[in-house]
Amino acid sequence: MNEHSLDLNGRLEAHALLDRLVADGPTFLAGDARRLIDLIPVAPGSRISFTGVFRGRGPGAKGHAAGIGDVTLEGAAKQKTLTLNLPTSHRVGGYVVTHTPGHVEIELMWAETRADRTSQSCALVYDVSTKEPTEMRIAVQKSLTVLFVTFAYISFIPWKTPETA
Repeated sequence: MNEHSLDLNGRLEAHALLDRLVADGPTFLAGDARRLIDLIPVAPGSRISFTGVFRGRGPGAKGHAAGIGDVTLEGAAKQKTLTLNLPTSHRVGGYVVTHTPGHVEIELMWAETRADRTSQSCALVYDVSTKEPTEMRIAVQKSLTVLFVTFAYISFIPWKTPETA
């Protein structure tokens, strides 16, 4: 088995852990977080990664239809995705999980279909040497407009802390 894969039992256990970690409330169980950190394979980290989506339409057609007149057909929608240095991610239930040293990103599988991606993902942050969870952060979408181009980006703000026994 590949060291970067997750077997069925691991996926089922990870799904239960994820459901508990992202549940409502100001705290999360540190034991659940530690187990998730151990369970999800770590991908090599990169300081910079990029995903871009370019959308457009293909060529259209114009013509004349008997009894109707001039007609115009729009070209089919096209989409091209560009990625750079993305770490390996794992699909676990309705989540996509990416584990890099010190950081486990948890995203809803359908998050990319939303115009506003606020609250569609979160991150579990932990100390790399001790694997002790320090906090969870939740995604907030922000935008920056330069001239006529708007860039949307995700920031992670503090959300939950480990429960103290």
